[in-house]
Amino acid sequence: MKTLFPALLLSATLFVSDAEKKVYICTGPKSECYHKTSTCRGLSKCSGQVKQVTLKEAQQLHRRQCKICY
Repeated sequence: MKTLFPALLLSATLFVSDAEKKVYICTGPKSECYHKTSTCRGLSKCSGQVKQVTLKEAQQLHRRQCKICY
């Protein structure tokens, strides 16, 4: 039973759809990417704010994956 609970918890996190995954974007006027983490060095020169959004929202804003963290 002790090993069953962590396995169930892990499997539940694997079923989060891609559209619901959280990513990070810069709200600056020249930003083009979304990032896996808020600490990605690609966000270090962000002239706006770093904002957490869903992957679907980032794609609707025509953002592409960051080449550093993906």
